Amino acid sequence: MKLKDIEKSTNKNLYLLFLSVLVGLTAGFLASLYRLALEKAETWGLSIYRFVSSHLIFIPLLILGLAFLAFVVTFFMKKYPMSSGSGIPQVKGQLQGYFKNNWFTTAFAKFIAGTLAMFAGLSLGREGPSVQLGASMGQMVSSRLAETERHKRILIASGASAGLSAAFNAPLSGVMFTLEEVFKYFSPLILLTCMTSAMVADMVARIMFGSGPVFHFQIVGSIELSNYWLLIILGIILGLFGAFYNWTLLTSQNLMKKIKSPFLRVLLTFLVVGATGLLFPNIIGSGHRLMDSFSLEMGLAFLCLILIGKYLISMVSYSSGVPGGIFFPLLVLGASLGAVFATIVISLFHLPSHLFANLVILAMAGTFTAIVRAPMTGILLLVEMTGSFDHLLPLALVSLIAYVVADLLQSEPIYDSLLDNMLKEKEIDVDDSDKQMMFETIVQFDSVADRKKLSEIHLPEGCLLVSVHRSGKDIIPHGNTELQAGDYLTFLIRREDEVIAREQLRQVLNEK
Repeated sequence: MKLKDIEKSTNKNLYLLFLSVLVGLTAGFLASLYRLALEKAETWGLSIYRFVSSHLIFIPLLILGLAFLAFVVTFFMKKYPMSSGSGIPQVKGQLQGYFKNNWFTTAFAKFIAGTLAMFAGLSLGREGPSVQLGASMGQMVSSRLAETERHKRILIASGASAGLSAAFNAPLSGVMFTLEEVFKYFSPLILLTCMTSAMVADMVARIMFGSGPVFHFQIVGSIELSNYWLLIILGIILGLFGAFYNWTLLTSQNLMKKIKSPFLRVLLTFLVVGATGLLFPNIIGSGHRLMDSFSLEMGLAFLCLILIGKYLISMVSYSSGVPGGIFFPLLVLGASLGAVFATIVISLFHLPSHLFANLVILAMAGTFTAIVRAPMTGILLLVEMTGSFDHLLPLALVSLIAYVVADLLQSEPIYDSLLDNMLKEKEIDVDDSDKQMMFETIVQFDSVADRKKLSEIHLPEGCLLVSVHRSGKDIIPHGNTELQAGDYLTFLIRREDEVIAREQLRQVLNEK
């Protein structure tokens, strides 16, 4: 490559890093504003439920209020379908070329409808919507300032990282989630831009919310090696639980779709949550306060009741399609299961009581890994959210076992399954633009393409390989160029052919 071309490429990358700072600022601010709105909405909603439970004469007014909220939320869902649900499958689909997206209407509808859903008490999280809000800000910046289609997508991914970073005060987890779950491969350029946006967004969130950890568990000491057998059992239980969770969530979605009217689906959900809020307010909402209250003194029976109740209300809440995520509720379920497990083993084997908080944290990481299948994100997330590195090895062990068990049960990653369901329904506009675009992927170890010449590899029709990036150098490809594991390949393709081409390339470039 000529010196002039290298300088031009370097300048473009520096410009992209500058844009990623803008994405971090805008995404961090919007995600933090959404976080603040949900916290206020949840507090006000719980206050209303407590008041009505003490003054039953106001139940008719509560029902009318819930019906009105259901009507407004349904309006946004029907008018702007990309705002429904978690937001993470939508971002994945957009980056993979499946969906068109209007960043303004999606962000506006997600913000308003998600806040109203939290006000009603639905068991939904802020993290998935924050990822989508951040991605929308990335799209806003890129649509005006990015030079290429590839850079636009990188900035959208950077916005997604920034959104998760601001939601959890966890910049490393935001970056890892984008690489591990959204792209499913590592690229130096994507890593740098996502890291930049995530760090900037984290600074914005810390200005608004402070620098303390999200969770405030009292962690005392670490788990002795002699007690590691507990982690093996816990990992197996979490793997089974994760597979069951995924199956239940997808099944409940299918059952809810039998109700043809979207308004009736949402209304039924709001009324069920409303009744739960009057009878058992502990389990509605995000569950943050609930998780902070977990202790050994709560007793096994009450913890089991919380686990079952939170599980059911989470299924009802998400299966309706209301804007809101499963990210945080599944962490709450993991903490609940960990609390039940800890209570049992501490009582049976007379173990020290400080293991309770440790096992709760480990269960959260294992549950996340079993359901989402992003173990590195799960480990980093719990490290950042607790502010402690003492449990790195136990976190890795529990996550690994949970991952293997869920994989043996052939449970698909939940966000992949949710995206597949969206594509089958075809309720969202598919991006059928005929523009050319560039995208980057990687040659994985032990793939069909590893150690093969380009002339020996069948590439999709209309898919042009324009660059091979290896060990910091760009190689102009030709027929005798031998691909190696770890090579970053840049392809030029028509956007309308992207989905098919990605799938065909995945068969060639991914591990056998």
